[in-house]
Amino acid sequence: KVPAIVNYDNFYIAPDLIGSYSEMVQKVTNLYYSGVTRYTTSAFLRKKLGSALSRRNVAPHIYENAAEAEKALRQLGGSCATEP
Repeated sequence: KVPAIVNYDNFYIAPDLIGSYSEMVQKVTNLYYSGVTRYTTSAFLRKKLGSALSRRNVAPHIYENAAEAEKALRQLGGSCATEP
């Protein structure tokens, strides 16, 4: 398993796919990440995706920028890798 920072800037998902997407994120997180943080500058996406992830018992906090996400990942004990 690897630590990761997921960048959701310029990310779009159709509203009807958010449930399926968050289910996939839950599986990937459980199988492949030792620690993960996420970020996007979009307040709307932070709210919508955060709510969907929370329903799947995936840490719902999505940071506002890469520096905050990196700091949080380091506090979890992981070094940084970025996923496009």
